[in-house]
Amino acid sequence: MKTESKQKRKKIGLALGSGGWRGLAHVGVIKTLIKHKIPIDYIAGSSAGALIGGMYAAYENIDKLEKEVRKIGYRDLFSALSDPRFSLGIIRGDKTIKFLKKYLGNKKIEKLKIPFCAVATNLSTSKPVEMKKGDLAEAIRASISVPLVFQPAIRNKQRLIDGGDSMPIPTTAVKKMGADIVIGVSMYKNIFPQNSDPRKVNAFSITKASFQILLQNLAKENLKSADICVYPNIPEKNFDIFSKFVKNKETIKYGEVAMQRQIPKIIKLMDQK
Repeated sequence: MKTESKQKRKKIGLALGSGGWRGLAHVGVIKTLIKHKIPIDYIAGSSAGALIGGMYAAYENIDKLEKEVRKIGYRDLFSALSDPRFSLGIIRGDKTIKFLKKYLGNKKIEKLKIPFCAVATNLSTSKPVEMKKGDLAEAIRASISVPLVFQPAIRNKQRLIDGGDSMPIPTTAVKKMGADIVIGVSMYKNIFPQNSDPRKVNAFSITKASFQILLQNLAKENLKSADICVYPNIPEKNFDIFSKFVKNKETIKYGEVAMQRQIPKIIKLMDQK
């Protein structure tokens, strides 16, 4: 008489959202999952999510990832961004790739033990581009190509910009990779409401808010495909694109706290038949 086969474990997919310096919270999210021995079977990331997710997929060691992230200082940041172009973007991006290769070497995405996908946006079609093969550092550079800041990346004859412009939280991407349970991580919990003091409203603040409105609403749509939604409670202060990567390392903790609240729900989903 044949015995019933053991139930297959459900696969966990992590969709790490865009959000600039707020992406440091992704380190805390991963750290908490590892702490509770919850496997990460697939990772998809947009922009900052691609950076942190790609580094973890390459290292497979959360302690090493956190150590490297905490070591990044202003001098490192300057070396990564000091190749101005002033044409299609302020930063050419060649030194950014060199900076990333310092941490990732010449790793290929398809050779990673943890399946990984970096998401960028095709400037010609507006569609998301899911990069599951090729040079890891170059894919991350494409995914983080914030318009006006970086010139677009060229990949397979496509002009690519920041993944957040089309899919800020790549839940559908990680689901297509094979995830049974999708964990979506949003960095936009506290970007609204914003200061409505008329004395502090100007053309720049209106432009910034308009872009953030689009991002937040698109992120909400992306999260409809998630089984678990994680919202790190990151305080919003003065506008900053890069320096908070150095001076706000405590952002990692917000990811830990937010993910900790979701652990019982994840375990429950994993135990369901």
